[in-house]
Amino acid sequence: MVRNPEENPELMIAVNKYLIERGLTLPDNAKFGYMIDGVYVDVNDNTVLTIGLPPVSNYPVRETEHTSKYLRPHMAVAV
Repeated sequence: MVRNPEENPELMIAVNKYLIERGLTLPDNAKFGYMIDGVYVDVNDNTVLTIGLPPVSNYPVRETEHTSKYLRPHMAVAV
């Protein structure tokens, strides 16, 4: 059964921990979706984070070229 990635508590713990550690803020319009080997987070149709899924990994979160533009509070205000 495929479910909304946001309903996966372990995934959301990993994402929230990553955001807090790096001073990032996930906006309300962020959308989670599945890719072949993980989950992506999009803001304004730009992928801002990718998260690997177990068993291969333990939810490693990776930034993309759009992360700073959409998730860093001082940058996101200007967007």
